[in-house]
Amino acid sequence: MTPIVVTRGGRTPSGVSAERRASSRAGGKATRTRAAILDAARAEFDRRGFANTTVEHIVERAGVARGSFYTYFESRMDLFRHLTARIDREIRSNVVAFDRARGNDPIENLRISNRNYLAVVRSNADLYRLVDEVAAHDDGVRKARLASRQDHIARVARSIERWKRGGWADPSIDAHATAAALISMLSAFAQWLHTSGDVMDEERAEHTVNDIWIRACRLRAPNERS
Repeated sequence: MTPIVVTRGGRTPSGVSAERRASSRAGGKATRTRAAILDAARAEFDRRGFANTTVEHIVERAGVARGSFYTYFESRMDLFRHLTARIDREIRSNVVAFDRARGNDPIENLRISNRNYLAVVRSNADLYRLVDEVAAHDDGVRKARLASRQDHIARVARSIERWKRGGWADPSIDAHATAAALISMLSAFAQWLHTSGDVMDEERAEHTVNDIWIRACRLRAPNERS
């Protein structure tokens, strides 16, 4: 285990392994090696599942020495966290950015963010399956997943409150409860569609989820406000 030192900024890894990881970030070869390990891990996790994938499987596919793995990652779980962080990055850049847009058509913003969310799930279906597998056995991952869900609900609830204040949504709806129901519907729908083998035309799927959100919030475009 890497030693931990407490700094004014929090708990920071120290020691030879941590120094090697920190110094490696700048080099092009190091960047390529790290990316190769992540790509190999993603392929092996998808092929074998997390529980049945070893570090040996990963480094063999990546074509690197076992020691190289520990230059960049503490463990399989550390690698898992780095790998699945891609989902949060894509959600922030492709979904949250539109959800936070101000002064634009809320229905158009909603359509863009929902379209992008479905695309994120589609392109990362293997990672969503991986998170499901690990969360079933790891309490830390399960709690992190719950915290992420709660953050998304809070974000959507704030949007609904903003829509209500702007005269775009029904002022009588419960923003938090509505957000929780809509997030549950969208995430389950997307995962059944893209990770569990359900089949539906993508344009039809996108239109359906948008229609449900619009009806649930009684959402109106700016030119339809009373």
